[in-house]
Amino acid sequence: MRIHPECYPCFLRQAYATLRLVTQDEGIQERVLKEIMEKLSMYEGKDPPPKVSRIIYGTIIQHLSVIDPYKEKKAESNRMAMGLYPKLKEAVRRNADPLYMAVKVAIVGNIIDFGVGRTFELEGVEALEGLDLIISHYDQFRRDLEDAKKILYIGDNAGEVVFDKVLIEELSEKEIFFAVRSKPIINDVTLQDAREAGIDQVARVVESGCWAPGTLLDEVSPEFRELFFGADMVISKGQGNFETLDDAPRDIYFLLRAKCDVVAQILGVHVGDTLLIKGGLS
Repeated sequence: MRIHPECYPCFLRQAYATLRLVTQDEGIQERVLKEIMEKLSMYEGKDPPPKVSRIIYGTIIQHLSVIDPYKEKKAESNRMAMGLYPKLKEAVRRNADPLYMAVKVAIVGNIIDFGVGRTFELEGVEALEGLDLIISHYDQFRRDLEDAKKILYIGDNAGEVVFDKVLIEELSEKEIFFAVRSKPIINDVTLQDAREAGIDQVARVVESGCWAPGTLLDEVSPEFRELFFGADMVISKGQGNFETLDDAPRDIYFLLRAKCDVVAQILGVHVGDTLLIKGGLS
């Protein structure tokens, strides 16, 4: 997915929200925002939004020397989500189709995202029962799972990974690799965040080699690239991964909520809709 004009106001909202986390000095906020606006005004490429967003975070890190502005918020998200974990597991256990409920749990977890400039609340477990997937390729997902032995699960955000854990535990007979970002950016999940959520207990956690709130295949490590193309099945979580992998040359299952007008229009849905989509070659 290439950048759209509507992305620029979103970039500035992200920038301001991040600046407010690390400094209350309005003079610094204004100076850094103006530099970000200048850099964005000179950008002329057609890259995916997650790649362009590095202009924001690179500039903030450069000026304020803060490597992980969302560190505390990520830890808080993990704690909140882990508090819900027993109820999430019970909802899966009670359902007639535990795998389908686990898929819905994972997608509901995608609400946790500070990068889209919206507030969020972790939904009650009760909401899962009535949740509809607006686009659902679940039947094909289940069939493909039967034949898959090695699965690459590409994570998205801290906190959300606890919801991912619920789904991964339903895939316990498979060899699961869980991919995280190689360096902190927004609240995207890193190795430390995944370990805090206990993902390393149910999957082998690997770094993508990419510094972006998405997965840029031209920047990932050789090891990740081999895993990406060698896995029997790839599960991609969240909008940032969709924005960077929607045209990838292999089949991918995208689990996400549409969080902005641009992505919603591309997919033909409304903002907030929940989706399980098979994209790629077939």
